[in-house]
Amino acid sequence: MDLLGNITIGGHEYSILLKELVHEDDDKTLYGRHMVDANIIYLNKDIVESRKKETLIHEVIHAILYNTGQQHKEPLIEAISNGFFQLGIGDYIWDQVKEN
Repeated sequence: MDLLGNITIGGHEYSILLKELVHEDDDKTLYGRHMVDANIIYLNKDIVESRKKETLIHEVIHAILYNTGQQHKEPLIEAISNGFFQLGIGDYIWDQVKEN
């Protein structure tokens, strides 16, 4: 497991870790996961960097919504993270994490 860096979300410092992730369904790839109770975001170390950036946005959105008690559905998070990625937000967040 490798530490990519840290980012503050909702006043909480999260560690961003690269590690091998395995989906419960063998036919799917697990790109990322966030652990609210431990303030950790895991990114799959085996995916290309552009997917890591988009997945980081995805997991940050999950953390924001969980931290504020918002109910949400995965397709909405997918759409928002993909749209933000297309706007260059992935590069911005990636740079913020790597600077810390």
